[in-house]
Amino acid sequence: MERFRFNPKTLSYQKVEFSQKQKFLRFLAFIGFTLSVSIAFLFIRDQHLPSLRTADLEASQQQITYEMKLMNQDLNRYETRLGQVAFNDDHIYRVYFGVEPWSIRSVGVGGSRRYDRLQQFKHEDLLKQSYTNIDRIERKLVMQSTSFDEVIDLAWTKEEWMAAMPAIQPIGMKDLVRFGSSFGIRMHPILKVVRPHEGIDLTAARGTNIYATADGTVLQAGYRAGGFGKKVLIDHGYGYRTVYGHCDEILVEVGEQVKRGEIIARVGSTGLSKSPHLHYEVHVNGRPVDPINYYATDLSAGEFEHMIDMLSQADPSFDIN
Repeated sequence: MERFRFNPKTLSYQKVEFSQKQKFLRFLAFIGFTLSVSIAFLFIRDQHLPSLRTADLEASQQQITYEMKLMNQDLNRYETRLGQVAFNDDHIYRVYFGVEPWSIRSVGVGGSRRYDRLQQFKHEDLLKQSYTNIDRIERKLVMQSTSFDEVIDLAWTKEEWMAAMPAIQPIGMKDLVRFGSSFGIRMHPILKVVRPHEGIDLTAARGTNIYATADGTVLQAGYRAGGFGKKVLIDHGYGYRTVYGHCDEILVEVGEQVKRGEIIARVGSTGLSKSPHLHYEVHVNGRPVDPINYYATDLSAGEFEHMIDMLSQADPSFDIN
């Protein structure tokens, strides 16, 4: 755009001419002014007039934070439910199959630096909580799955397992005279010290039949040191073993396979014994348990009541072993 200036001497307008330097300086001034105004506008907009995009981003971030909190609540509920499943596994399913509770339940989630990568994010604590919950549940699910695999195997072999579990009386109820020492802690009748009695003593006439209480393999059959005299030890598998002590005559041999209800020996008074009787033990995974819990189911209601009455009259000083 051309510019004119009034000349009072000539009383006329004269065209204003700019040098190249002046034109360049004016251009720079214009650019500087434009940039200054633009920067000022952007600053005011960012400080006082948030854009719709920024508002949308903030709203989305708040929604994500809310959803993550809900997810963590769900994960906590799932973990609680998983704990209930584990409780049922240990106290119902495994009890039914006569096996110990699953030993591996508590699992860690790795080292303390496992989640260092999350430090770059705004909601580090919330993210760390989510990943920790997920990792912990994942490991518990793996452990529970392994436990259920074992229970499923037990279910498939239930018939064999049932045959291996001691479930009948070693002496028929009609032949039983009385109970001697029962299972548990007692005063030793000779040593006069308190010590555990790991079986039960069943009094019967000499020569009374002794029955294998479950299918199994004979591990010992003959006279043994330690006070039991002539003794039979049977391994039934699945962690079950039974002991039959003070026998008069043994009718099986080591390595022989026996069936539940088969006659394996006859009542005697060998070893440290005062009178004819059977010392009977049940071991589960190497631990002695009360045999009454394993053969009481073989009784009718009347026989069970009669057995309870006999137990109440048991003599804890009856036998040495």
